[in-house]
Amino acid sequence: MSEFVYGRQPVLEILKAGQRTLHKIWLLEGTGGDIIQEIQNLARAQGIPFEWARREHLDKRVQGHHQGVVAQASAVAFQTLDDFLRQLKAAPALIIALDEIQDPHNVGAILRSAGFFGVSAVLVPKWRNAPVGETAARVSSGAIEHVPLIKITNLAQSIMDLQEANFEVIGADTSGEPMESYQPGKRCAIVFGSEGSGLRRLVRERCDKLLAIPGAGKVASLNVAATAAIFIYEFRRRSSIGRAPVL
Repeated sequence: MSEFVYGRQPVLEILKAGQRTLHKIWLLEGTGGDIIQEIQNLARAQGIPFEWARREHLDKRVQGHHQGVVAQASAVAFQTLDDFLRQLKAAPALIIALDEIQDPHNVGAILRSAGFFGVSAVLVPKWRNAPVGETAARVSSGAIEHVPLIKITNLAQSIMDLQEANFEVIGADTSGEPMESYQPGKRCAIVFGSEGSGLRRLVRERCDKLLAIPGAGKVASLNVAATAAIFIYEFRRRSSIGRAPVL
């Protein structure tokens, strides 16, 4: 199964990561610059065919702003939680989980923060969650290629599995205690809820603790992607988790 990936940075990151198979790359005629040259160099080194194409040819392949670069790649690969925990062993880790987040732009933005801050893995529900597809890949600006993705069927059960593996599971919730009251440990998982209703009841109840970002203005809450960026930064800054382990 394959999909189209577009945008200069997303395609470049696929080439750098080497996790997915690239079948072909199309570049807009007349484009240049450092990133375009790097894409060509990596494609040649990896034996990936590329060709120059007219804008109308690229426009027919994808609907978004492709920046003159389109690639046909194998679909994003997902791990199972069991396999991930087996490889992780006893190493420190920071994991995030998505609880029915509906907007693929939010999913992509969260993955970008996860990639920037070195999150160990992201848990994505199989059902009732925005797909990790073209839009999420583009918004993540290639970070999706560097963050292990774990497909799960039941988040409430996965929380219990993480707890059995000595993870403390934190729910990001506006009703929670102030974030600064908590000192992260070596194994943490943070759960972020949907844009409209937040964490589902059972998911909220399964979490070990609920934490909130204290605000000072008249706006009641933050966008889930902004919330995730703040949580991940604070957990990295204030804990001994360190960078994501290489599995």
